[in-house]
Amino acid sequence: MTTQTEATTEIRELAQRYGEAWNSQELDAIMDLHSEDSVFVAHAAGSIPAEGKAAVREAFAGYLALLPDINFAERALYVGEDHWVLESTMSGTVAGSIEVEGEALGANGARVQVDCVDVIEVRDGLVASKQTYIDSLAMQRQLGGE
Repeated sequence: MTTQTEATTEIRELAQRYGEAWNSQELDAIMDLHSEDSVFVAHAAGSIPAEGKAAVREAFAGYLALLPDINFAERALYVGEDHWVLESTMSGTVAGSIEVEGEALGANGARVQVDCVDVIEVRDGLVASKQTYIDSLAMQRQLGGE
């Protein structure tokens, strides 16, 4: 039987590996930590949910192509028995422009730095759900939007 302390230690270690994979921009390493039926939702303007590992991979590949040096600087990490919540500052250099509600914003080489919160559900030692909340208004302002 796994104790609460063991469970949260395992979740904390998974969160660390997951963050390292993202900050290294290693798509295969990120996806190795996802369940086959994982779900990803970016709660930001223009984003659509991705359901299933293939769709999640495609969504993440898009983010990595758009922000090839994406980085999540941890501000706080809260760990439970089957989840973690990460408060971070997401930053990166835009490769191209970002489409927000049908409007292309920014240009190649533009830098963004916005608040981000990830709510990650874990099942059987893998990421089952990633709900990402991004300050899309701040991003839009940094990229020259209204």
